[in-house]
Amino acid sequence: MNQLLAIDFGSTYTKGVLFDCESASVVGVAYTPSTVSSDITLGLRRVLSALRAQTGVEIGKVPAVACSSAAGGLRVAVIGLVPVLSLEAAQRAALGAGARVVGAYGYKLTERKLAELENSAPDIVLLAGGTDGGDEQNILHNARVLAGSRLTAPIIVAGNQCVVDDCARSLRESGKAAVTTKNLLPEIDRIEAEPVHDIVRDLFINRITHAKGIDRACEYLNLLSDIIPTPSAVLQAARLIAEGTDMSPGLGDTIVVDVGGATTDVYSIASGAPTRPGVVLRGLPELALKRTVEGDLGMRINAPSIIERCGCAELLDFVARAGHSPALAAEDVVAYAARVAERTDATPADAQEEAIDQAFGRAAVQIAVKRHAGTLREVYTPAGVVLVQEGKDLANVNAVVGIGGVLAHGSNPRFVLEGALDQGCDPYGVLPRRPTLLLDEQYVLYGVGLLSAISPEVAFRVAREALTPL
Repeated sequence: MNQLLAIDFGSTYTKGVLFDCESASVVGVAYTPSTVSSDITLGLRRVLSALRAQTGVEIGKVPAVACSSAAGGLRVAVIGLVPVLSLEAAQRAALGAGARVVGAYGYKLTERKLAELENSAPDIVLLAGGTDGGDEQNILHNARVLAGSRLTAPIIVAGNQCVVDDCARSLRESGKAAVTTKNLLPEIDRIEAEPVHDIVRDLFINRITHAKGIDRACEYLNLLSDIIPTPSAVLQAARLIAEGTDMSPGLGDTIVVDVGGATTDVYSIASGAPTRPGVVLRGLPELALKRTVEGDLGMRINAPSIIERCGCAELLDFVARAGHSPALAAEDVVAYAARVAERTDATPADAQEEAIDQAFGRAAVQIAVKRHAGTLREVYTPAGVVLVQEGKDLANVNAVVGIGGVLAHGSNPRFVLEGALDQGCDPYGVLPRRPTLLLDEQYVLYGVGLLSAISPEVAFRVAREALTPL
């Protein structure tokens, strides 16, 4: 196979990249606004036409792979028992499978919670709760409530193995599509997410791509494999960059930050183990491959919420620290946020707006990575002061990779991506200290992830060439 075409059906843009597998290089890149609401194939045909014009290649005959986050992506609602245990485990499993969590419900489902769940219109419901041999009543109650609901989405039952069959029977008798699998949280200190990932992937391939009309595009592509969720492709690319291949060593622990118009996603490939001696771990064990999604940190749709989280004063400070000199006031920041939230395809019109856009990007990166990482704090005990860590310690991460328009097209991508780093003001900081900063300038990481399933070595070489040091 000399060439491979990778396609991403995004909610905002449909993107395509053509790889030359022999030289491990990018031959062509194209993207156009997605046409999900009308005919998804229209955006695809525009991308294929642009790649054909760039490269002279008959694109329709090239072997292809694809991913999608179109039509709202993969929408999953999660239900568990204790919020910091089975519910947290369910959210991590859903995010790791490439989903967007549209609702999270702990303890027993009430009428109010059920109404909210039904209105969220999930593609999949993930029902967890109880360690093996532990509480049975909560998950049985929730299964009965779901059985009587208006939901039509398939339901994955991944809780206490003593009662999963009873839960599934109750659901199936009411006409629901129920699938059972291993417990997400078989023991308090152990998460088993892979079985859930596998089922989510199968449901996405066999049911959801058809329901969202994405499978209509297949007739225009010479697909080698099934379409997968876009975040899954990016996560595989991040893993490849970090771990390398049998022939090529990876970069080691890596963070990928994807700053989008609606969300900012953070991926980490790292154990997150303590970097200081004598630290005590608390809370659920962390997954080595972790993804978090910050739905309030989008550069366009959620620009006003970035102001709420960060404040105009700090955003104006970012403008000054980035070296921009236009005279700006808080009113300018608020006005820009309102404009881009209303017109999500808007780009900075002048130097002043460019300065604000860079500040928004820095804030989104800084807040998202801080939320993704863990915490380290002093706890006073009868034996003295103990350092307690919850979540991941990312201080020794080797590389941080940036994706997104504010980075690829902005005037100061390094300043934006430095928001992921330890700022030196916390004596117990767990953010990266001295990593290499890299930029996915051509938007090809999703394609690298798709390519890695076919040829990991070629994909790794492509990534190594495509990522630009900052």
